[in-house]
Amino acid sequence: MTQTDVTTDMLHAFVDGQLNESDSALVEAYLCENPDRAVEVADWALQNDAINQLFPAPEMPINLPDLQPVSQPANSNRRPPLRAIAASLMILGLGILLGWTGRSVAPQNTDITVAGLVQQAINAHAVYTADPHRPVEVAANEEELLIRWLSNRIGEQLSAPDLTSNGYDLVGGRLLSVADGPAAQFMYENADGTRITLFAVRSANSQMAEFTFKQDGTTNSFYWQDDRLRYALVGDLPRAQLNRLAIRVYQAFS
Repeated sequence: MTQTDVTTDMLHAFVDGQLNESDSALVEAYLCENPDRAVEVADWALQNDAINQLFPAPEMPINLPDLQPVSQPANSNRRPPLRAIAASLMILGLGILLGWTGRSVAPQNTDITVAGLVQQAINAHAVYTADPHRPVEVAANEEELLIRWLSNRIGEQLSAPDLTSNGYDLVGGRLLSVADGPAAQFMYENADGTRITLFAVRSANSQMAEFTFKQDGTTNSFYWQDDRLRYALVGDLPRAQLNRLAIRVYQAFS
């Protein structure tokens, strides 16, 4: 494999810490030769780091290779230097290593439970976002009633994050029944009619859960857990777009 074989999927896998040593070295060399893509990758890394910072973890040693700077054209002074890009990627290193180490030692039944819960969120998303007549039980014009009703049924105080700055307006919400009990689904829609859903169910424990990505056909999702609730943000959107929305939702709950 050569640098010309590096794909966008490989770059995402590099940021997520999913590549082996050989492929990681290949991607690092590719980024050194392609500063524009390195800037893009650094942006993904910083987004993920913003999420990982919400879940403090014990310090662990990291050992990531440095990206070697390359000469830049004289007219490229507006482009962040590659050394800064490398530093941005290093910021994510601890989160990557902690996350994947945690996955490797987590009980298998926990992984199965999370996968099942996310799949239920994806299934509910597919059913109700496609409904042209009654996609929600309570509309956004009764948001206060919706929040109070769902909070009482779930047993935890809920909220519907404001995503208007990201181009999405609240459509409303509904109550779902899943294996872990009653769950809430909030639906949002943009000007093009694209809908996303935020799924929330009461957490069985107070353990923080790592930000997890799942793809199911054209539908992507991000899952996480705080000390009260488990969440899944689901949408038929590219991963990068859904990632930005997930960060916004994180910030609303932090």
